[in-house]
Amino acid sequence: MNILFYYPGKERSIAFSSLMIAFQQQGHNVFLLTHMPEGDLHHDVKKYGVQTFTHQIKKHISSLFYLKHILFLISFTNKNKIDIVYSHTQQANIISVFAQFFSLSRFIICRHHAKRTGGYKNFNQDVFDIIINKLGKSFIVPSKKVYEQIIAEKVNPAKVKLIYYGYDFSKYTEPDINEVKIIKSKYSTQLLLASVFRLVPGKRYEILFETIHELIIDHNLDIKLMVVGDGDQMKKLEQFVTHNKLEKYIYLVGYKLNVIDYMAASDAVVLLSESEASNNVIKEAGLLKKCVLVCNDVGDFNDYIINNFSGLFLDREKPKDDLKKYLLMLYENKINKSMLGENLYKSVLDTFSIEQVISKYDEINQK
Repeated sequence: MNILFYYPGKERSIAFSSLMIAFQQQGHNVFLLTHMPEGDLHHDVKKYGVQTFTHQIKKHISSLFYLKHILFLISFTNKNKIDIVYSHTQQANIISVFAQFFSLSRFIICRHHAKRTGGYKNFNQDVFDIIINKLGKSFIVPSKKVYEQIIAEKVNPAKVKLIYYGYDFSKYTEPDINEVKIIKSKYSTQLLLASVFRLVPGKRYEILFETIHELIIDHNLDIKLMVVGDGDQMKKLEQFVTHNKLEKYIYLVGYKLNVIDYMAASDAVVLLSESEASNNVIKEAGLLKKCVLVCNDVGDFNDYIINNFSGLFLDREKPKDDLKKYLLMLYENKINKSMLGENLYKSVLDTFSIEQVISKYDEINQK
């Protein structure tokens, strides 16, 4: 079976690379075609026999950009006798749903987003979703939440298959013990939190910052937060920290390559996101056996996290009260962080290891 992964990006993705390598090891001929020049993703899979290609087009005029990609994809799939195309992310999917009518390949549309809210709302992207949903013949979604969303958008349930992301967890880098010690020493405190996500409105950092501010003012807690990441809200958040004199408590450390070391140094990982598809960072926190605080009924969290057993759930609409309560309990050692971390670790492996997931594709790849 000749299988193509069609994806715009070039950045390392263990979920994508694990699946491509697993297919290749099953005896399929796997191809990767991206819109970006070669990057870590290509290098990661090429050494396992995956054939990698790129096709770059400058986006001066959107209509021409998409038309040229449609024509190239048709030519590529027919020339290479591709049996199945796994198309990933909206930019690739809008191209695929038109190319499929002129290609001999079978196209599987892989959707990676749930409902867009707040700062994520985008009219053009909503229009693309309508077109993709209408023209797509077969869909894969990574979580129950995305499944519910695409069904709510009037896609026939018979066309949609839920398959969790699959990871070869041995590909993850182990924390650097010395670096972890340095980070713990630099941000020495009784309760050290980490938030390792893009600085965008949907992550609701303002609620997290306000809560920590109140805990420090009202309860005089020795608590610190490391915010690892970058984004368009950086200046706004820096201003909040400065205005409220939180420089000794909240640290915007920016983008870091060694994210794993910061999470390993923390006592808990916090995410207040109101919308996700399948968040990777929380799974990585699970591999580190960390306590996590996330919002209930968001992304795939409810698929593998049980409240007060393998994580702590916050109310999605109004997370502040729950967040404040749980941080106080963590500070006073009234929550067994080790138990939560151990149970999360087991749940992540049982749900998302590539060995557990790969068989879900057998029926698709044998048609």
